[in-house]
Amino acid sequence: MKKILFTNLLLLASIIQAQSIKVGEWRDHLSYFETFDVCAQGDLIYTSTDKALFVYNKNDQSIERLNTLNGLSDANVSAISSNQTTLIVGYENGNLDIIENNKTENLADIKRASIIANKRINSINIEADIAYLSCGFGIVVLDLLKREIKDTYYIGAGGTYMNIIGTSISNNKLYAATEQGIYTADLNQTNLADFQAWEKMSFKENAKINLIETYAGKLFANIQGNTFNSDSLYTYDGANWELFSHPYSNVSLKVSDNILVVTSKYGVNRYNEDLESLQNLSSGVFNFSKKEFRAGIYLDGEYWIADKNNGLLHYKNGNSEQIIPTGPHKSDVAQIQNFGDEIWLAHGSKDENWDPTWSKNELSILKNDFWSHTSTLIENEIHDPVAIAQKGNITYVASWQDGLAELENKELSILYNNSNSSLQKRFPHDDWTNIGALEFDSQGNLWCTNAQTLEPLSAQYTNGEWESFSLGNTVTENQNLAKLLIDQNDQKWVQLKNNGLIVFDETRSGTKAKKISNGENNGNLNSDRVFSMAEDLDGEIWIGTDNGVCVFYDPSAIFEGEKAATIIVTQDGYNTHLLNGLLINDIEIDGANRKWFATNNSGVVLTSENGTEEIYHFTAENSPLFSNKVIDIEINQESGEVFFATDKGLISYRSGATEGSNDFSNVLVFPNPVKPDYEGTISIKGLLTDAVVKITDISGNLVYKTTALGGQANWDGKRTNGEEVNSGVYLIFCSDEDGNENHVSKLLIVRD
Repeated sequence: MKKILFTNLLLLASIIQAQSIKVGEWRDHLSYFETFDVCAQGDLIYTSTDKALFVYNKNDQSIERLNTLNGLSDANVSAISSNQTTLIVGYENGNLDIIENNKTENLADIKRASIIANKRINSINIEADIAYLSCGFGIVVLDLLKREIKDTYYIGAGGTYMNIIGTSISNNKLYAATEQGIYTADLNQTNLADFQAWEKMSFKENAKINLIETYAGKLFANIQGNTFNSDSLYTYDGANWELFSHPYSNVSLKVSDNILVVTSKYGVNRYNEDLESLQNLSSGVFNFSKKEFRAGIYLDGEYWIADKNNGLLHYKNGNSEQIIPTGPHKSDVAQIQNFGDEIWLAHGSKDENWDPTWSKNELSILKNDFWSHTSTLIENEIHDPVAIAQKGNITYVASWQDGLAELENKELSILYNNSNSSLQKRFPHDDWTNIGALEFDSQGNLWCTNAQTLEPLSAQYTNGEWESFSLGNTVTENQNLAKLLIDQNDQKWVQLKNNGLIVFDETRSGTKAKKISNGENNGNLNSDRVFSMAEDLDGEIWIGTDNGVCVFYDPSAIFEGEKAATIIVTQDGYNTHLLNGLLINDIEIDGANRKWFATNNSGVVLTSENGTEEIYHFTAENSPLFSNKVIDIEINQESGEVFFATDKGLISYRSGATEGSNDFSNVLVFPNPVKPDYEGTISIKGLLTDAVVKITDISGNLVYKTTALGGQANWDGKRTNGEEVNSGVYLIFCSDEDGNENHVSKLLIVRD
């Protein structure tokens, strides 16, 4: 009987991820379930995802993540390859990293090149001290010793661009696999950059060659079939082609330990130099419901396989093992929500036309630095989860296709649609039930938007009954709408696609819906394309559009004609409007009432409470932020950790602001004691909002004074003159703004 051993390495992964990050630090939250490629370097096994890498050390069984926080210069990995000393990482945008002895050297020549072509690095073929990069436009020759681009081959007709899938050298010839067949050039040619040095082989001229490799003196080329298990793998000895295997759906050809490893979607075959089959390893040895291999290698009697759904799979002598860092179900995120001490992610989406994408994804949950996910949405055919709300042990999931799912203890309890609620299918198509957003009002009633219907706003009351509402004659049945904000007055603010917004109050007599749009007489939005809304701690409503930000300072007067105001800021010596010209995907308010803005192409901007002062502007160029396209932001108000969902994955930053407390009963100073090797900020949390904090030495001499950001104050361990304080006990005096409530904590600092 074979022995199945599944090793969960989440503990080791979380240690490396840095539990309880300090103020000012970042950490990644990428998914490592879907892997694409695998390569080895001594005892290190590198595995790529679409966003980043992770490396498994066979010696100590540890896992380390590699991303923009600790070694990679970019996101969206497209190719990896290694030799005994060097790891090469290629990216979708043509960027390139060379990693050796834990040091990364970035070569951005392809990324920066002024060519109008697909720059994706499809594969990397290392031959001695040369690496051939197969790109979307041609072949780039990299000199590994000089760390420089040596040449570029444009091999299309007349020297035009051609998408190169892979390369291999056999019998002193360089072969290039393309979607139109195989091209070859003699390495003795003096100028391979001349397209005339290349010729197209007559073999299967219009076949799509998706894999190419050299082994035992022969060239191997895989012809991708049009259907499952219809590939044909051929060998070429320099004169004749011969069918080697058929039919499979082959995904990888690799040579390791002088063994040819042919990986198909559901199995791995290995061959010796006589091309004799040594073993066929079926995917059935791994006890997962869904398996699909992407690539495999064989080293020292062990299989290492990159799988589409299960991370890195390891097999040896009948024992199977899954190796994966902790991470969410998917890297792509539609919405982040903070519920108590948990962060929840919705991974669905709608396309640019606001149609479903038919994506099948679970929800991801972060708690105590470990990620888990639900297991009920996919099996119940609930697609495109785009929004989440929660009350107690009940989680509500908005599907942009299938209605509203209710989960009790993370298991589906009921699916609300047109048959059992006031929710409606699209009119007049009668197909999808598109739910875009979920919010609770002050009474605990659940509200949701229901796009392209006659009554596009529905409520489930606390007694379980449902009711739907029309938003007036300005919202037609073909109007798409999604995001929803319920303010402290229980007014519902509804985003309309390219048509401003609607404010709705069902308790009003007379007119219940107010249309807000561009133009001074219609509410004075700075654009009709609204993408985000937020209510700050003063009850003001901030609106993000494709032309920056505007604010309703008195939203209670919206039905009486309250107009949006723009905020004037000074930039480079000139006055302009806040974030003028930028598309704002999300707005979040932290415990200090500061505003965090997610922009569509300029990263994240943090401003002061009134928006006039820029505090941070994080971009992919000046921070570990994965991308300048930020889709959603959420703040853990207790810890101050801010989560950013980008189009290249989720990352978080520990800010210095938290939500204020009602009293000083739970004040915590950390770290305490401060040890000699500690570098970072000392935080005092659990304070009243905007508390005054004074730090003195044991004799009562004032060392530092500050005001809390919401419920947290931060100190760098230095006096007001910038000098580092000495070892000793320090007193931390906390009071409210008027000096009425008081609290004292002690802090021990130990220096060398």
